[in-house]
Amino acid sequence: MEDKRLAVSEGSEALSDEQCVEPELVSPGGGGFRPSGGEPRERPAPEKPGLLTRLKMLLAGGLALLAIALFTIGALLTSTIIGAIIGIPLMLAGALLFVLLFKLLASGSPSPIIFRRF
Repeated sequence: MEDKRLAVSEGSEALSDEQCVEPELVSPGGGGFRPSGGEPRERPAPEKPGLLTRLKMLLAGGLALLAIALFTIGALLTSTIIGAIIGIPLMLAGALLFVLLFKLLASGSPSPIIFRRF
C-alpha cells in the first residue's frame, strides 16, 4: 500500500499550490443567505387553524370512523345469504361516506401553492 498523503516540510508552500474545495456548513431546510451580522433569522410561528378548519377536521374524522365501521360490518355480514341482503347496502353506504369524506376534504379555499404548466 502506498501512502498518498502529502509530505509537508516546515516553511514549504506545498499545500497552497493544490486546488481544493472547502465544505460549507448548511443547515437542513436553511432559507438561503443570512442577513448581515451572521445571526439566524427568527421565523414566525405557524398560525393555528381556525375554528371552521378544526370543525371540518373533526367532521372528517367522524365520517372516516363511521365509513370504516359501516364497511367492516357490511363485509362481515356478507358471509351468509341473509347477511348479504343487509351487508351489501351497508358496504355501499360506507363507500358513499368515503366519497363524501374526500369531497369534504377537497372543498375549501384553493391551495396557496401555484403550479405553473410549462
